[in-house]
Amino acid sequence: MEQWLYLLIGDFENLNEEIQKLIYINFRNLIYRDIYFLLRNYHWVEDTIQESFLKVVAKAPTLKQNGNMKAWIKRVAQNTAYDFMKKNKKYRYNLDIDLVNENKELANDEIAVADQVEQKIRNNLLNQAIFELKENYRIVLFLYYIEEKSYKEIAKTLNISVSVLTQRLARARKKLLQYFLKKWDDRK
Repeated sequence: MEQWLYLLIGDFENLNEEIQKLIYINFRNLIYRDIYFLLRNYHWVEDTIQESFLKVVAKAPTLKQNGNMKAWIKRVAQNTAYDFMKKNKKYRYNLDIDLVNENKELANDEIAVADQVEQKIRNNLLNQAIFELKENYRIVLFLYYIEEKSYKEIAKTLNISVSVLTQRLARARKKLLQYFLKKWDDRK
């Protein structure tokens, strides 16, 4: 076990400030990539790392010495990130939940700059396409995908029948796809 991990097991609060900083930096370096892979937002990652660190510092002295400390720390950090995602459902559309379920080995790989640029372009074009839609199409898409409301709730909110909503949502998706594909093709 690395030396800084032994210091976590002891009385962390009574260590001098420089040693505490060193421990935190090593802790952050250990889990940063994994947490960034899950959240994809620097500020959320930093908040999650700090919260995880506080949990680890509080719980570490009570752990058995024979456990795999690094694996435990990573698990605490991942669970803290998952808790963040659950608590902040309104930001779910910013978090790519499908990436969470992908192969864990990808967490250690850096995402290519070209992929990041393409993703930003795609998101920008999608936003442009959304704003070109009729207002009633934008509203049903927003209520269904962003606010995650059921068909019944949306129909009640808009004072329309579920069958009208179903048809409107299908048309909105179709129009959005047309606008997006046109923009995607035009950029080439």
